[in-house]
Amino acid sequence: MLGKEWSALLQLVQHSTAVFSIIINTFLIYLILTKSPKQLGAYKWLMVYISVFEIFYSILDVVLVPQHYSHGSTFLVIVGIKEKILGPGGLLILNACYWGCYGASMAVFSLHFIYRWLVVTENPLLETFNGWKIILWFSIPLWYALVWISTGYILSAPNESTSRYIKDSVKEIFGLEFDEYVYLGPYLYEKAVNGNIHVAIKALLSLGIISVTIVSSLIIVLAFGILCYQKINQLVATTAASVKLIKLQRQLFYALVVQTIVPFVLMHIPGAIMIAFVFLDIDLGVYSAVLSMTIAIYPAVDPIPTLIIVENYRKTILEFCGCVKKSRISVTSTVERPKSVMISSNI
Repeated sequence: MLGKEWSALLQLVQHSTAVFSIIINTFLIYLILTKSPKQLGAYKWLMVYISVFEIFYSILDVVLVPQHYSHGSTFLVIVGIKEKILGPGGLLILNACYWGCYGASMAVFSLHFIYRWLVVTENPLLETFNGWKIILWFSIPLWYALVWISTGYILSAPNESTSRYIKDSVKEIFGLEFDEYVYLGPYLYEKAVNGNIHVAIKALLSLGIISVTIVSSLIIVLAFGILCYQKINQLVATTAASVKLIKLQRQLFYALVVQTIVPFVLMHIPGAIMIAFVFLDIDLGVYSAVLSMTIAIYPAVDPIPTLIIVENYRKTILEFCGCVKKSRISVTSTVERPKSVMISSNI
């Protein structure tokens, strides 16, 4: 498939998933604010925070229609200038903000699983999610975003060497003249006019920051996911086991599995592959557009497990669809259990 065909497919995916993401995240916010069980605690505000972030991410994605492109020892995030309200300078800033959203998403994944672990272990730090201190937790993704914005706009900014290296390839594959797009991307093994090759320090630093962010997020998600699962099993073993409680713990395990797989498949793996190809100086070509698609799909897919797993939300959806009769009685478990289990029972 040629680059133009990839671009057309990518634009279709970005527009359709953005609309779906905005609708489903808005609906989830409504359910969170009106249908959440009391036991949900501060997790309610964490879910709202994530949904608002994903709506913003989707809007930025559909406004820019960015294309990821791997060419040898560089990868680019290309934004076309045609039919855009902003000029090249404004689009370059928004492109950097798009980088920032990807970095912030890595922190959001980590924050999500750290909170889950604090809940099931009844860690004293859980109290910091109450009151004004929750702002400190919510500021972490913003700091990550700032680092990634700086990484894109400063360390991976367009330069003469990168432009000379990529302009013919971009024209051949995407049919874009050099003045028809803006880009951000590190060029690791720079080739001078005389043919000499050297490692660009800025590009190396940029790739280092990106790699550390992705790998650390992946480690945190997997580590805290495993710790949560082990703690849940421990709670089952030390609690008077009932059919309802065992069923609940299985639901929590399935929630952890799904909520680990989604970012792992759609965000971590594609991003890691892109970086690895740059270090190996391997040309991924137009197939690097897969990363653009998975990023676009992520905000639309991520809310679905929550809508299905949280009983109050699932029941509301079924009532709305006419699958079950509306009931005034809230469905809750009558089984006595430790506080940690009660808090996490609807997560």
